[in-house]
Amino acid sequence: MSKVALSTALMEAAKTWQKIKEGSSIDGALGQIKGEIKPAVQSLVYAVARRRVLTQWILRKLASKPPKPLLSSLLEVAFAQAVLGEKKPFTVVDQTVRAVKKDPSLANAANFANAVLRKFLREQEALVAEAMKNDEVKFNAPAWWIKKYRLIFGKDADAVLALQQKHPPLVLRVNRRRISPENYLKKLEENGIKDALRVGQDGIVLLSPRPVADIPGFLDGEVSIQDAGSQLAAQILNPSDGMLVLDACAAPGGKTGHLLEMADVDLTAIEKDPVRAKRIGENLGRLDLKAEVRVADVGDVASWNVEKKLFDRILLDAPCSASGISRRHPDIPWLKDLSDVKSLAKTQAYLLDKMWSILAKKGRLLYAVCSVMPEEGIDQIKEFAASHPDAKLVPFKGAPEGWIRLSPHEDSPDLEFIPWVRDGFFYALFEKI
Repeated sequence: MSKVALSTALMEAAKTWQKIKEGSSIDGALGQIKGEIKPAVQSLVYAVARRRVLTQWILRKLASKPPKPLLSSLLEVAFAQAVLGEKKPFTVVDQTVRAVKKDPSLANAANFANAVLRKFLREQEALVAEAMKNDEVKFNAPAWWIKKYRLIFGKDADAVLALQQKHPPLVLRVNRRRISPENYLKKLEENGIKDALRVGQDGIVLLSPRPVADIPGFLDGEVSIQDAGSQLAAQILNPSDGMLVLDACAAPGGKTGHLLEMADVDLTAIEKDPVRAKRIGENLGRLDLKAEVRVADVGDVASWNVEKKLFDRILLDAPCSASGISRRHPDIPWLKDLSDVKSLAKTQAYLLDKMWSILAKKGRLLYAVCSVMPEEGIDQIKEFAASHPDAKLVPFKGAPEGWIRLSPHEDSPDLEFIPWVRDGFFYALFEKI
Protein backbone atom coordinates (compact mmCIF):
# COMPACT_ATOMS: atom_id res chain seq x y z
CA MET A 1 0.00 0.00 0.00
CA SER A 2 1.91 3.05 1.29
CA LYS A 3 3.77 4.32 4.36
CA VAL A 4 0.42 5.12 5.97
CA ALA A 5 -0.33 2.85 8.95
CA LEU A 6 -2.84 0.15 8.08
CA SER A 7 -4.93 1.04 11.14
CA THR A 8 -5.27 4.62 9.85
CA ALA A 9 -6.19 3.44 6.35
CA LEU A 10 -8.73 0.97 7.77
CA MET A 11 -10.53 3.71 9.72
CA GLU A 12 -10.55 6.09 6.76
CA ALA A 13 -11.84 3.28 4.56
CA ALA A 14 -14.56 2.53 7.12
CA LYS A 15 -15.72 6.16 7.09
CA THR A 16 -15.73 6.12 3.30
CA TRP A 17 -17.56 2.81 3.20
CA GLN A 18 -20.18 4.23 5.55
CA LYS A 19 -20.87 7.06 3.08
CA ILE A 20 -21.21 4.56 0.24
CA LYS A 21 -23.69 2.44 2.20
CA GLU A 22 -25.69 5.61 2.83
CA GLY A 23 -26.00 6.19 -0.93
CA SER A 24 -22.84 7.92 -2.15
CA SER A 25 -21.11 6.50 -5.20
CA ILE A 26 -17.65 5.00 -4.76
CA ASP A 27 -16.17 7.70 -6.99
CA GLY A 28 -17.93 10.44 -5.04
CA ALA A 29 -16.87 9.11 -1.63
CA LEU A 30 -13.27 8.46 -2.67
CA GLY A 31 -13.10 11.87 -4.32
CA GLN A 32 -13.06 13.41 -0.84
CA ILE A 33 -9.89 11.49 0.14
CA LYS A 34 -6.67 13.37 -0.51
CA GLY A 35 -2.96 12.76 -0.08
CA GLU A 36 -0.82 9.64 0.18
CA ILE A 37 -3.50 7.70 2.05
CA LYS A 38 -5.83 7.58 -0.96
CA PRO A 39 -4.39 4.50 -2.78
CA ALA A 40 -4.59 2.46 0.43
CA VAL A 41 -8.13 3.58 1.18
CA GLN A 42 -9.22 2.97 -2.40
CA SER A 43 -7.88 -0.58 -2.32
CA LEU A 44 -9.67 -1.32 0.97
CA VAL A 45 -12.96 0.22 -0.20
CA TYR A 46 -13.05 -1.69 -3.48
CA ALA A 47 -12.27 -4.93 -1.64
CA VAL A 48 -15.27 -4.52 0.67
CA ALA A 49 -17.51 -3.22 -2.14
CA ARG A 50 -16.88 -6.44 -4.07
CA ARG A 51 -17.89 -8.41 -0.95
CA ARG A 52 -20.64 -6.11 0.30
CA VAL A 53 -23.34 -8.71 0.90
CA LEU A 54 -20.91 -11.31 2.26
CA THR A 55 -19.37 -9.02 4.87
CA GLN A 56 -22.77 -7.78 6.04
CA TRP A 57 -24.00 -11.38 6.26
CA ILE A 58 -20.96 -12.33 8.38
CA LEU A 59 -21.50 -9.41 10.75
CA ARG A 60 -25.16 -10.31 11.27
CA LYS A 61 -24.11 -13.88 11.98
CA LEU A 62 -21.41 -13.02 14.52
CA ALA A 63 -22.87 -9.99 16.34
CA SER A 64 -25.84 -10.55 18.63
CA LYS A 65 -27.00 -6.99 17.95
CA PRO A 66 -25.95 -4.44 15.28
CA PRO A 67 -22.84 -2.45 16.29
CA LYS A 68 -22.62 1.31 15.80
CA PRO A 69 -22.64 2.20 12.07
CA LEU A 70 -18.95 3.18 11.98
CA LEU A 71 -17.89 0.02 13.82
CA SER A 72 -20.03 -2.08 11.48
CA SER A 73 -18.32 -0.49 8.50
CA LEU A 74 -14.87 -1.02 10.00
CA LEU A 75 -15.55 -4.70 10.73
CA GLU A 76 -16.91 -5.19 7.21
CA VAL A 77 -13.73 -3.68 5.75
CA ALA A 78 -11.69 -6.02 7.97
CA PHE A 79 -13.75 -9.10 7.00
CA ALA A 80 -13.14 -8.27 3.33
CA GLN A 81 -9.39 -8.16 3.93
CA ALA A 82 -9.49 -11.47 5.78
CA VAL A 83 -11.45 -13.11 2.93
CA LEU A 84 -9.14 -11.57 0.34
CA GLY A 85 -6.20 -13.18 2.12
CA GLU A 86 -3.49 -10.79 0.98
CA LYS A 87 -2.57 -9.82 4.55
CA LYS A 88 -1.77 -12.06 7.50
CA PRO A 89 -4.89 -12.71 9.61
CA PHE A 90 -3.14 -11.53 12.79
CA THR A 91 -2.23 -8.25 11.09
CA VAL A 92 -5.84 -7.62 10.05
CA VAL A 93 -7.10 -8.22 13.59
CA ASP A 94 -4.33 -6.24 15.27
CA GLN A 95 -4.64 -3.21 13.01
CA THR A 96 -8.42 -3.16 13.14
CA VAL A 97 -8.39 -3.23 16.94
CA ARG A 98 -5.81 -0.44 16.93
CA ALA A 99 -8.13 1.58 14.69
CA VAL A 100 -10.99 1.05 17.14
CA LYS A 101 -8.88 2.12 20.12
CA LYS A 102 -7.73 5.32 18.36
CA ASP A 103 -11.30 6.50 17.73
CA PRO A 104 -12.84 8.10 20.87
CA SER A 105 -16.37 7.12 19.80
CA LEU A 106 -15.42 3.43 19.54
CA ALA A 107 -12.66 2.95 22.10
CA ASN A 108 -14.82 0.92 24.52
CA ALA A 109 -15.63 -1.54 21.70
CA ALA A 110 -12.05 -2.80 21.26
CA ASN A 111 -12.67 -6.09 23.07
CA PHE A 112 -15.86 -6.68 21.10
CA ALA A 113 -14.10 -6.04 17.78
CA ASN A 114 -11.23 -8.33 18.74
CA ALA A 115 -13.59 -11.13 19.76
CA VAL A 116 -15.72 -10.89 16.60
CA LEU A 117 -12.71 -10.86 14.28
CA ARG A 118 -11.01 -13.78 16.01
CA LYS A 119 -14.24 -15.78 15.96
CA PHE A 120 -14.54 -15.11 12.24
CA LEU A 121 -10.97 -16.29 11.60
CA ARG A 122 -11.66 -19.52 13.51
CA GLU A 123 -14.88 -20.21 11.60
CA GLN A 124 -14.09 -18.47 8.31
CA GLU A 125 -14.22 -21.48 6.00
CA ALA A 126 -17.55 -22.76 7.30
CA LEU A 127 -19.12 -19.29 7.50
CA VAL A 128 -18.16 -18.34 3.94
CA ALA A 129 -19.34 -21.70 2.59
CA GLU A 130 -22.71 -21.25 4.30
CA ALA A 131 -23.02 -17.65 3.08
CA MET A 132 -22.30 -18.59 -0.51
CA LYS A 133 -25.44 -20.72 -0.65
CA ASN A 134 -27.32 -17.42 -0.84
CA ASP A 135 -27.43 -15.98 -4.38
CA GLU A 136 -27.25 -12.38 -3.17
CA VAL A 137 -24.01 -13.20 -1.34
CA LYS A 138 -22.66 -15.32 -4.19
CA PHE A 139 -23.20 -12.63 -6.82
CA ASN A 140 -22.86 -9.59 -4.54
CA ALA A 141 -26.05 -8.08 -5.88
CA PRO A 142 -29.61 -7.37 -4.70
CA ALA A 143 -32.34 -9.88 -5.53
CA TRP A 144 -34.00 -7.66 -8.17
CA TRP A 145 -30.70 -7.37 -10.06
CA ILE A 146 -30.14 -11.13 -10.11
CA LYS A 147 -33.73 -11.77 -11.21
CA LYS A 148 -33.39 -9.23 -14.01
CA TYR A 149 -30.14 -10.77 -15.26
CA ARG A 150 -31.73 -14.20 -15.34
CA LEU A 151 -34.58 -12.85 -17.43
CA ILE A 152 -32.11 -11.19 -19.83
CA PHE A 153 -29.40 -13.84 -20.13
CA GLY A 154 -31.23 -17.08 -19.32
CA LYS A 155 -28.85 -20.00 -18.78
CA ASP A 156 -25.82 -17.69 -19.17
CA ALA A 157 -26.94 -15.31 -16.41
CA ASP A 158 -25.03 -16.87 -13.54
CA ALA A 159 -21.79 -16.89 -15.54
CA VAL A 160 -22.24 -13.18 -16.37
CA LEU A 161 -23.03 -12.38 -12.73
CA ALA A 162 -19.98 -14.33 -11.58
CA LEU A 163 -17.73 -12.53 -14.05
CA GLN A 164 -18.89 -9.18 -12.71
CA GLN A 165 -17.43 -10.13 -9.33
CA LYS A 166 -13.92 -10.46 -10.74
CA HIS A 167 -11.45 -7.60 -10.73
CA PRO A 168 -11.46 -6.13 -14.26
CA PRO A 169 -8.34 -6.05 -16.42
CA LEU A 170 -6.57 -2.84 -17.41
CA VAL A 171 -7.23 -2.19 -21.11
CA LEU A 172 -5.42 0.38 -23.22
CA ARG A 173 -6.40 1.96 -26.53
CA VAL A 174 -3.46 2.50 -28.86
CA ASN A 175 -3.32 5.87 -30.60
CA ARG A 176 -2.60 4.83 -34.18
CA ARG A 177 -1.57 8.40 -35.00
CA ARG A 178 1.47 7.78 -32.78
CA ILE A 179 2.17 4.05 -32.87
CA SER A 180 0.72 0.78 -34.16
CA PRO A 181 -0.58 -1.87 -31.74
CA GLU A 182 2.16 -4.22 -32.94
CA ASN A 183 4.91 -1.71 -32.24
CA TYR A 184 3.38 -0.76 -28.91
CA LEU A 185 3.50 -4.41 -27.84
CA LYS A 186 7.21 -4.40 -28.73
CA LYS A 187 7.63 -1.24 -26.65
CA LEU A 188 6.01 -2.95 -23.69
CA GLU A 189 8.40 -5.90 -24.01
CA GLU A 190 11.35 -3.52 -24.16
CA ASN A 191 10.13 -2.08 -20.88
CA GLY A 192 9.91 -5.50 -19.26
CA ILE A 193 6.14 -5.89 -19.64
CA LYS A 194 5.59 -9.27 -21.27
CA ASP A 195 2.09 -10.17 -20.11
CA ALA A 196 0.17 -7.95 -22.56
CA LEU A 197 -2.33 -9.22 -25.12
CA ARG A 198 -4.17 -7.73 -28.09
CA VAL A 199 -7.92 -7.22 -27.85
CA GLY A 200 -10.13 -5.91 -30.66
CA GLN A 201 -8.67 -3.55 -33.26
CA ASP A 202 -6.83 -1.02 -31.12
CA GLY A 203 -6.80 -2.55 -27.64
CA ILE A 204 -4.08 -3.97 -25.42
CA VAL A 205 -4.82 -5.83 -22.17
CA LEU A 206 -2.24 -5.53 -19.38
CA LEU A 207 -2.64 -8.67 -17.31
CA SER A 208 -0.63 -7.08 -14.49
CA PRO A 209 -2.19 -3.65 -13.86
CA ARG A 210 0.06 -0.77 -12.89
CA PRO A 211 -0.24 2.93 -12.06
CA VAL A 212 -0.98 5.21 -15.01
CA ALA A 213 2.37 6.96 -14.65
CA ASP A 214 4.14 3.60 -15.10
CA ILE A 215 2.43 2.75 -18.40
CA PRO A 216 4.96 3.29 -21.22
CA GLY A 217 3.89 6.04 -23.61
CA PHE A 218 0.79 7.07 -21.65
CA LEU A 219 2.01 10.56 -20.77
CA ASP A 220 3.14 11.00 -24.39
CA GLY A 221 -0.32 10.21 -25.75
CA GLU A 222 0.55 6.87 -27.31
CA VAL A 223 -2.17 5.08 -25.35
CA SER A 224 -5.29 5.82 -23.32
CA ILE A 225 -7.15 3.74 -20.76
CA GLN A 226 -10.45 2.56 -22.25
CA ASP A 227 -12.41 -0.68 -22.04
CA ALA A 228 -12.31 -2.70 -25.25
CA GLY A 229 -16.11 -2.76 -25.52
CA SER A 230 -16.17 1.03 -25.23
CA GLN A 231 -13.60 1.29 -28.01
CA LEU A 232 -16.16 -0.13 -30.45
CA ALA A 233 -18.14 3.14 -30.42
CA ALA A 234 -15.73 5.12 -32.60
CA GLN A 235 -15.02 2.09 -34.78
CA ILE A 236 -18.71 1.51 -35.50
CA LEU A 237 -19.38 5.20 -36.18
CA ASN A 238 -16.31 5.18 -38.46
CA PRO A 239 -15.92 8.89 -39.30
CA SER A 240 -14.09 10.12 -42.42
CA ASP A 241 -11.85 13.14 -42.91
CA GLY A 242 -13.70 16.45 -43.17
CA MET A 243 -16.90 15.29 -41.48
CA LEU A 244 -18.81 17.38 -38.97
CA VAL A 245 -19.03 15.17 -35.87
CA LEU A 246 -20.89 15.57 -32.57
CA ASP A 247 -19.96 13.69 -29.43
CA ALA A 248 -22.95 14.16 -27.13
CA CYS A 249 -22.53 13.52 -23.39
CA ALA A 250 -18.80 13.36 -24.08
CA ALA A 251 -17.04 13.26 -20.68
CA PRO A 252 -14.48 12.06 -19.78
CA GLY A 253 -13.45 12.15 -23.42
CA GLY A 254 -12.24 8.63 -24.17
CA LYS A 255 -14.52 8.18 -27.17
CA THR A 256 -13.90 11.80 -28.21
CA GLY A 257 -10.19 11.12 -28.43
CA HIS A 258 -10.71 7.88 -30.32
CA LEU A 259 -12.90 9.58 -32.95
CA LEU A 260 -10.20 12.21 -33.48
CA GLU A 261 -7.48 9.56 -33.70
CA MET A 262 -9.42 7.83 -36.47
CA ALA A 263 -9.96 10.80 -38.83
CA ASP A 264 -9.41 14.53 -39.30
CA VAL A 265 -12.90 15.68 -38.39
CA ASP A 266 -14.47 18.89 -37.12
CA LEU A 267 -15.68 17.62 -33.74
CA THR A 268 -17.91 19.26 -31.16
CA ALA A 269 -18.01 17.65 -27.70
CA ILE A 270 -20.86 18.52 -25.34
CA GLU A 271 -20.84 17.93 -21.59
CA LYS A 272 -23.23 19.34 -19.00
CA ASP A 273 -20.90 19.07 -16.00
CA PRO A 274 -18.13 21.73 -16.12
CA VAL A 275 -15.75 19.62 -14.01
CA ARG A 276 -16.17 16.61 -16.29
CA ALA A 277 -15.93 18.86 -19.36
CA LYS A 278 -12.53 20.00 -18.12
CA ARG A 279 -11.39 16.38 -18.16
CA ILE A 280 -12.21 16.16 -21.87
CA GLY A 281 -9.82 19.03 -22.56
CA GLU A 282 -7.13 17.46 -20.39
CA ASN A 283 -7.41 14.11 -22.18
CA LEU A 284 -7.32 15.72 -25.61
CA GLY A 285 -4.33 17.83 -24.56
CA ARG A 286 -2.36 14.73 -23.63
CA LEU A 287 -3.20 13.24 -27.04
CA ASP A 288 -2.40 16.54 -28.81
CA LEU A 289 -5.88 16.55 -30.39
CA LYS A 290 -8.37 19.39 -30.75
CA ALA A 291 -12.14 19.63 -30.48
CA GLU A 292 -14.65 22.30 -29.61
CA VAL A 293 -15.68 21.43 -26.06
CA ARG A 294 -18.87 23.10 -24.87
CA VAL A 295 -20.44 23.02 -21.42
CA ALA A 296 -24.15 22.67 -22.11
CA ASP A 297 -27.24 20.49 -21.77
CA VAL A 298 -27.01 18.58 -25.04
CA GLY A 299 -30.80 18.19 -25.14
CA ASP A 300 -31.24 21.97 -25.15
CA VAL A 301 -30.04 22.14 -28.74
CA ALA A 302 -30.93 25.80 -29.32
CA SER A 303 -28.66 26.91 -26.45
CA TRP A 304 -25.45 25.47 -27.88
CA ASN A 305 -26.09 24.88 -31.60
CA VAL A 306 -26.69 28.54 -32.41
CA GLU A 307 -25.18 28.00 -35.87
CA LYS A 308 -27.89 25.35 -36.54
CA LYS A 309 -25.31 22.87 -37.74
CA LEU A 310 -26.35 19.52 -39.18
CA PHE A 311 -23.85 16.80 -38.28
CA ASP A 312 -22.59 14.00 -40.50
CA ARG A 313 -21.93 11.72 -37.53
CA ILE A 314 -23.38 11.82 -34.01
CA LEU A 315 -22.32 9.66 -31.09
CA LEU A 316 -25.02 9.62 -28.42
CA ASP A 317 -23.45 7.89 -25.43
CA ALA A 318 -26.63 8.34 -23.41
CA PRO A 319 -27.05 8.44 -19.61
CA CYS A 320 -27.99 4.94 -18.48
CA SER A 321 -28.13 2.49 -15.59
CA ALA A 322 -24.47 1.53 -16.21
CA SER A 323 -25.51 -2.08 -15.58
CA GLY A 324 -22.87 -3.28 -18.05
CA ILE A 325 -19.93 -1.85 -16.11
CA SER A 326 -20.62 -3.03 -12.56
CA ARG A 327 -17.43 -5.10 -12.78
CA ARG A 328 -15.55 -1.80 -12.63
CA HIS A 329 -18.10 -0.06 -10.41
CA PRO A 330 -19.38 -2.60 -7.84
CA ASP A 331 -21.63 0.00 -6.20
CA ILE A 332 -23.89 0.28 -9.27
CA PRO A 333 -26.40 -2.47 -8.31
CA TRP A 334 -27.20 -0.47 -5.16
CA LEU A 335 -27.31 2.97 -6.79
CA LYS A 336 -30.05 2.05 -9.26
CA ASP A 337 -33.33 0.15 -9.27
CA LEU A 338 -35.98 -0.70 -11.87
CA SER A 339 -37.67 2.68 -11.49
CA ASP A 340 -34.35 4.35 -12.36
CA VAL A 341 -34.04 2.18 -15.47
CA LYS A 342 -37.49 3.28 -16.65
CA SER A 343 -36.77 6.93 -15.90
CA LEU A 344 -33.45 6.77 -17.75
CA ALA A 345 -35.17 5.15 -20.73
CA LYS A 346 -37.37 8.27 -21.02
CA THR A 347 -34.27 10.49 -20.97
CA GLN A 348 -32.65 8.36 -23.66
CA ALA A 349 -35.72 8.60 -25.89
CA TYR A 350 -35.76 12.39 -25.43
CA LEU A 351 -32.08 12.73 -26.35
CA LEU A 352 -32.41 10.41 -29.34
CA ASP A 353 -35.19 12.60 -30.70
CA LYS A 354 -33.18 15.80 -30.13
CA MET A 355 -30.02 14.42 -31.73
CA TRP A 356 -31.97 13.12 -34.71
CA SER A 357 -33.19 16.67 -35.38
CA ILE A 358 -29.60 17.87 -35.99
CA LEU A 359 -28.39 14.90 -38.05
CA ALA A 360 -27.77 15.61 -41.72
CA LYS A 361 -29.46 13.64 -44.48
CA LYS A 362 -27.54 10.38 -45.02
CA GLY A 363 -25.80 11.12 -41.75
CA ARG A 364 -25.36 8.40 -39.13
CA LEU A 365 -26.14 8.37 -35.42
CA LEU A 366 -24.72 5.76 -33.08
CA TYR A 367 -26.82 5.15 -29.98
CA ALA A 368 -24.65 3.74 -27.20
CA VAL A 369 -25.26 2.77 -23.58
CA CYS A 370 -23.08 0.84 -21.13
CA SER A 371 -26.15 -1.14 -20.13
CA VAL A 372 -27.54 -4.62 -20.67
CA MET A 373 -31.12 -3.68 -19.73
CA PRO A 374 -33.56 -4.19 -22.64
CA GLU A 375 -35.49 -1.03 -21.68
CA GLU A 376 -32.34 0.94 -22.51
CA GLY A 377 -31.34 -1.17 -25.51
CA ILE A 378 -33.48 -3.16 -27.91
CA ASP A 379 -36.79 -1.81 -26.57
CA GLN A 380 -35.49 1.74 -26.90
CA ILE A 381 -34.39 1.46 -30.53
CA LYS A 382 -37.53 -0.38 -31.60
CA GLU A 383 -39.65 2.48 -30.29
CA PHE A 384 -37.36 5.03 -31.92
CA ALA A 385 -37.45 3.31 -35.31
CA ALA A 386 -41.24 2.99 -35.15
CA SER A 387 -41.68 6.71 -34.51
CA HIS A 388 -39.04 7.90 -37.02
CA PRO A 389 -39.80 6.66 -40.55
CA ASP A 390 -36.70 8.43 -41.86
CA ALA A 391 -34.45 6.24 -39.69
CA LYS A 392 -32.98 2.95 -40.86
CA LEU A 393 -30.68 0.61 -39.00
CA VAL A 394 -27.33 0.10 -40.70
CA PRO A 395 -25.53 -3.26 -40.38
CA PHE A 396 -21.96 -3.18 -39.09
CA LYS A 397 -19.34 -5.81 -38.39
CA GLY A 398 -20.73 -8.36 -35.96
CA ALA A 399 -24.21 -6.82 -36.13
CA PRO A 400 -26.11 -7.74 -39.32
CA GLU A 401 -29.30 -6.16 -37.96
CA GLY A 402 -27.62 -2.85 -37.14
CA TRP A 403 -27.58 -3.32 -33.37
CA ILE A 404 -25.74 -5.45 -30.85
CA ARG A 405 -25.99 -6.17 -27.14
CA LEU A 406 -22.65 -7.12 -25.64
CA SER A 407 -22.68 -8.92 -22.33
CA PRO A 408 -19.73 -8.53 -19.95
CA HIS A 409 -17.30 -11.12 -21.26
CA GLU A 410 -13.87 -12.66 -20.83
CA ASP A 411 -12.71 -15.63 -22.88
CA SER A 412 -9.74 -16.92 -24.87
CA PRO A 413 -7.76 -14.13 -26.61
CA ASP A 414 -8.44 -13.55 -30.30
CA LEU A 415 -8.33 -10.63 -32.72
CA GLU A 416 -12.00 -10.48 -33.63
CA PHE A 417 -13.76 -7.13 -34.02
CA ILE A 418 -15.94 -7.95 -31.02
CA PRO A 419 -13.45 -7.95 -28.11
CA TRP A 420 -12.84 -11.14 -26.14
CA VAL A 421 -12.66 -9.20 -22.88
CA ARG A 422 -15.08 -6.31 -22.37
CA ASP A 423 -17.73 -4.64 -20.29
CA GLY A 424 -21.41 -4.77 -21.24
CA PHE A 425 -22.71 -2.39 -23.94
CA PHE A 426 -25.55 -1.83 -26.36
CA TYR A 427 -24.96 -0.22 -29.78
CA ALA A 428 -27.38 0.69 -32.57
CA LEU A 429 -26.37 2.49 -35.77
CA PHE A 430 -29.00 4.58 -37.57
CA GLU A 431 -28.85 6.42 -40.89
CA LYS A 432 -31.18 9.27 -41.85
CA ILE A 433 -32.82 8.50 -45.19
